[in-house]
Order: sequence, then structure tokens, then C-alpha cells
Amino acid sequence: MPQQSLKNFVNDLERAGLLVRIKEEKRVDQLSKIMDSYPDKAVYVEKVKDCEFSFLANAYSNYDQYCLALGCSKQEVGRKAAELSRGRIKPEIVTTAPCKDVILKGDDVDLTRFPLFLHHDRDGNAFIQDLCFISADPDTGVQDWGIYRSMYRSKNEMNIDMTCETHRCRINAMKNHHTGKNTPVSIVVGGPTIDKLALIASVPNDTNDWEVLGSFYGAPAKMVKSETNDLLVPANAEIVLEGEIITSEGWIHDEGPYGEASGMYGGGLKHNCRVVISCMTFVRNGIYQHATIGGREAGKTDMASARPCLESDICASLKNAGIDVLEVRCEGVVGEVAYAKIRTHAGGDAKQALGVMLTCSRQGVPKTAMVFDDDVDIWNDSEIQKAWAFRFMPAHDTLIIPDCNGIGIDPSTGRDEPPYKTSKLGLDCTIPIGPGWRRDNFDWALAADLGDPQANVTAMSEDEIAKDMETFITEQPRAWKEIIAHYLGQPYPFVYRAFGRLRPRLGRADDHPWYRYTFSGHEFAVEAAPDAKIHCAPHHPRA
Repeated sequence: MPQQSLKNFVNDLERAGLLVRIKEEKRVDQLSKIMDSYPDKAVYVEKVKDCEFSFLANAYSNYDQYCLALGCSKQEVGRKAAELSRGRIKPEIVTTAPCKDVILKGDDVDLTRFPLFLHHDRDGNAFIQDLCFISADPDTGVQDWGIYRSMYRSKNEMNIDMTCETHRCRINAMKNHHTGKNTPVSIVVGGPTIDKLALIASVPNDTNDWEVLGSFYGAPAKMVKSETNDLLVPANAEIVLEGEIITSEGWIHDEGPYGEASGMYGGGLKHNCRVVISCMTFVRNGIYQHATIGGREAGKTDMASARPCLESDICASLKNAGIDVLEVRCEGVVGEVAYAKIRTHAGGDAKQALGVMLTCSRQGVPKTAMVFDDDVDIWNDSEIQKAWAFRFMPAHDTLIIPDCNGIGIDPSTGRDEPPYKTSKLGLDCTIPIGPGWRRDNFDWALAADLGDPQANVTAMSEDEIAKDMETFITEQPRAWKEIIAHYLGQPYPFVYRAFGRLRPRLGRADDHPWYRYTFSGHEFAVEAAPDAKIHCAPHHPRA
């Protein structure tokens, strides 16, 4: 999908039936409830009381939106994102952009121009939630952008939640902290789904994120220079904040609590840095975008965008490990549970796949991984449960890895501050490979579909069917499906009665799994004739 403005993005979502437009003016204190009322669609409020911006939320919260952005099916999202994250297209620098319509600096900076509101009951303050922080590695100058949350402090100050140790903005900030410097940032508020999918793609730390963004667009990303620093921002940005993370002070300011992606309050009260904003630029009469999180259906919020990112990581890592991976699906709120469909070629493929799935992503998830054969639809929960029930044996199909990286929103880590550690669980739900195992014992018993009878079937009498059936089975042993299909279109009572006439002379071949009928002296055609069965207790005298 090409680079587009937020206005055009809203229109595309609406045309696709993925957005609810609310024309009536709403108060800021109504916004939280409005977002919670539409978990399956984006919400666009045209007019917010006392605010110059319209309001957009939940715009990258589900697979319908990801499929629209990537132009693929949900089964292809992980593979497509992995493919695009490997591409590199150099950006195009432009001299100006619509986000320069209004430029405010110094005392004119005022975060209360945004629709600030209480999102969850125990939030520490209003949060400016959909922020794409752009920073640069102080050693290499390579720019990075990532999604972070910020709690309001004053008209030109906010916090940034940087507690994930693998995120590049934190890495850049820590480098500056150790040298007593602050960290210059430019912050894009909101953006189309394709931008977010490119933003969260896992790439090496020396990667130019703007080249990755171009790969997702399929064309150079147009970028424009910030007003007060040398950082670039996407030219389709709606709102840009510029300033510094005050890393010279360190992580000393209170931040949180906040309703987390888990649907709980997660990390409690944290120590974080403050951010001082010195410039804000925006599209006149623009759109303020807010990321949904937590609430009544925590799995249907913008935090779900972590799932396609994780699917991409797992898909690419399994391929690199030589695993024949077909599909990956991540569930939970941010991908705590991952499923992979693979084609096994060696006895250890499934266990190796689990090890890769549980450790390959810097996101700290999944916490649980399950791997399935290629005959299981991993997007069908019923099929997952069947394979889990009958192909998984806890004693030898369970993998547990202790002391892995966890995520701060998981209260089971027992910590409010990093480092976060968790154990991880892998379940091998594939058919075992090796001596003693028959794959066809695990085949699904599916409804028979013989199709329609051929046109102009010649009607046969019962005698004719019996004679023809004898010839048919004499030619070679026949499964019952073959027999019934051969006489499709004949009156079924004739077919069954004709078979019944032959049955005393028929036995069953030992050709697992069909056990075909064949003419034989006894019913088990490959064995010696069995002794007569005595259906009485051995201590009872025989008559």
C-alpha cells in the first residue's frame, strides 16, 4: 500500500466497512466508552468538544485491517510481513509536508490542545498513547522509530515508558544517559496501519527504518526534516512533537499506572524519564489518533498489532532454521500464544521449531508455543483442540525453557521494573515420527463425499449387481468406499443386499488403514482360520 495521509486512510477504512464514523459532537470523557463499544472496528469522532482535532482510535486492531494494509489473507500476514521486513528502499527527502501547516515553538507548545481524557479507572493521568518516537543511535546516527506511551505532566512535558530492554529507543537513551546527555526525539502521533506494521517489524539494530518503511510501501518513503533537530519524519505525518528525553537525569520520574494490553494494570507505578517538548507541528484541522488498549475486550485493541510482527519474526526464524513452516498464527493480547503449521521431515523438527518460536523475537513473547502438522487448520480452534487432545502426550511432547525474557505487562513475572523473566512452554502437537508410529492412525475421520452419480446410469437389478460386484472384488481387494462409489446411482437397498449375498465368502485384507474386502476362506484373510470363540466363563462346563 502506498504512503497516504491519515484522512485518506480513514476514508479507506470506511469504504472497507472497517470504521464507524460518529458525526455528533462528543466530550473527551465519553471517548473511552466509545472505544470500548466498538471492539471490532476503528472509531472516528468528527468533533470533540473544546478541541480543534477530530479523534481516531482502534485503527490497527484486527486482521481485517492488517489484510487491507498488506493486500493478503490472514493466513499470509506473517509471511508477507516477514518478506517486506527484509526489503530495503532508500527514502526520498522532501522540503515540506502538510504537518508543517501549523508550527508552534517555545511557550506556544501546549499538549492540552489534544483531546486528553481518563482511559482506565486507575490511570495515573491522561496518556498520549499512539506515539511513534524517532531517535538516533548516538554512536552511528542510525535512526529508529517505535511505539511508546506517554503520561501527561504539564503543557510541554510528558513521560515516556521505556522499560523494555530490547527496544532501540531505550538502547539509544541509555547510551546518552551514560554520557550525561539528553536524547533528541521527534514524535509522530498516529499513522496508517501500514506505517505501524513497518514500524514494529523486527530488524537488526543497524537498519535504517526508513528503508524498511519504503519496502512496505513498495516505493521510497517520503521524509521531511524536523524543525528543531536533524531527525526525519514521514511526510504523511499528521502531528509531530519535537523535544528531548531528559536522559541526563535518568529514570527518576513516576509514571503509571495504566491499563495495559493484558486487560490489567501490569507494571504498577514505574520509574521513567520525562520528555520536554519544544516544538509541535500539525495539519490544520487534523486528526488526533489514540491507540486502544485494555478494556472490555483486551484482545481487540491496537496492541494486537504486535501479533503480525511476531508472526513475521517466527516465520522468518523458522525458515532460517531449516524448518518447513507453512503458516504462523499468534493469539492472546500481544501474541502470548503462538501456533505454527509445519511439514515435518525428521523426528526432531517439531521440538526444534518450538525452541525457535519461544526465543526468536525481541518482543519477549510468545510465552506458550504449539506446533502442528500440515493437515491442521491453525486458524480453526476446534482443529487445534483435536490435535492437542490426540497428538500431544505430556510426558514427551512438552518443552519448558526457564529464565527467558518476559514482558512488563505480565504480572506473573512478579516485577514492576526490568529485568522481566519468565519461563516458556512448548507443546508438540504433531504426529510422532519413528518406529511404532503409523501416521494414518491419526488421520481425521471426515464426512464422506462421493459426489453426484454419473448422468444416465444404467439401472441394474439386485442379481446383476451381485454378479458384477463379485467380478469387481475378484479383480482386486476393494475398500467399502470403492464398492459404494462404484454403484453410486443404483438403488441402495439393491447394493447392500447384493453385498450381503457375497459376505459369507468375503474376508478382510490386512492392508491398513482400508482393510479391503477380498474373497477368502475366513474373515481375517491373512490369518489362519481362528478357533471358534467360546462366549462363557472358562470355569463353566460346556454344553
